[in-house]
Amino acid sequence: MTTRDDAYWDELGVEWRAFNPDPDVIGPRLTSRLRRQSSLIRAGLMTGLPLSAGGVILSLLTIWMGWTTGTWNFVTRGIAIGAMSVLLATALSLLLPVRASDAARAVSDLLDLAIARAQRTLAVIRLGLYACVVAAVFGLAGAAIRTHFTGPPRLSPMADVAVLAIVAFGFFLWARHVTTSLARLRVLKHALDVDPEHS
Repeated sequence: MTTRDDAYWDELGVEWRAFNPDPDVIGPRLTSRLRRQSSLIRAGLMTGLPLSAGGVILSLLTIWMGWTTGTWNFVTRGIAIGAMSVLLATALSLLLPVRASDAARAVSDLLDLAIARAQRTLAVIRLGLYACVVAAVFGLAGAAIRTHFTGPPRLSPMADVAVLAIVAFGFFLWARHVTTSLARLRVLKHALDVDPEHS
């Protein structure tokens, strides 16, 4: 049984707690959830790693083209592409240690893996927010350089900034969801650890 200290208050101020957790119910549900996550992680790695490598190559080509032709806004664009590609590769590398779920058998191991994945997902989200900032800063810098040398771009850079703001807001909402899930997983883990019947 949990104590008052085990309570978790959600964003609406509603108390949530793990009361008499049953490993026979938790285990299969966690296993199914972790397997779905594993499939998503594998798909992300298969898509993201080539995309990141391609981004680095495109970055170098764009910088070289801008440098040799004096099109300086291409240089800033290439730097932005390269930085975002490195951030993507870094985010994917964070998921490598937690991509497999077959080794986890006991409920405590499943919870540990779920908690580790939630923590790394939050780190990935932070990197995604950094990528939005990089894209916005270098995009505005590139537009300013182009305006100075050749005239303003046909499409206002504020349209790109608005799209990036929407993406960043999506990352923010995702982070709130993951943070809530992480808090509940920790409460559940603690409840199982302190309950002698299920330890």
